[in-house]
Amino acid sequence: MTQKSILLTIVLLLFSVSANSAFEYLWAAEDVGFNHGHVQRISGNLVEDQNSETGYTWKNAKFTDIKETNLIPLKKGHGFDVHLLLFKLSSETEAIEVAVTHPPMELPSGKVLTTRRASILTHNRRGFPETSFTYTMDEDYELVEGEWTLTFSHQGNDLFRIAFIVMRQ
Repeated sequence: MTQKSILLTIVLLLFSVSANSAFEYLWAAEDVGFNHGHVQRISGNLVEDQNSETGYTWKNAKFTDIKETNLIPLKKGHGFDVHLLLFKLSSETEAIEVAVTHPPMELPSGKVLTTRRASILTHNRRGFPETSFTYTMDEDYELVEGEWTLTFSHQGNDLFRIAFIVMRQ
C-alpha cells in the first residue's frame, strides 16, 4: 500500500467518525471522498434572483436527509445532496464548478433547459477542500423523470461525476 493510499484511508476513517452530515458513510473514487443521498427541503424562502437561470433561488433552506440512494422520487421538495472531499486539489482552492445535466425542462419563459452550471464555494477544515451541493425540485417544470448527472470540475478538469435517477413511485 502506498503512502498516498494509507493517508487517504486514514483521512476517510477520520472523516467518517467526525462527519458533519447525518450520513454515516463515505465512499472514495479517484482522490475524491463523497457521500450522497435523497434529501427533502423542510423550510426556506424562495426569493427572486436575477442571476439564476430560473429567476429564483432558495435562501435559508433547511433539509432533512432521507437515505443513501441514487433513486429520487419525483415529488416537489425532494432532491439530492452530494458532499465532496477534494483530496487532489490545493488547500487554497476557493471554488469549483458543477454542471447539472437533466432531461429537458421548459421554464415558464418558454426556454428549455437541459444543463445548468454554477460555481460552488469550498472550505478547508481538514487540510483539503470540501464542498456540498444540494438540489431539490420545487417547481412543476422541474418535475422531469430520468437521469440527472452532476459533474464537478475545477479549471476545466472533471473531478467527480454522479448520476441520480428521478422517477415516479
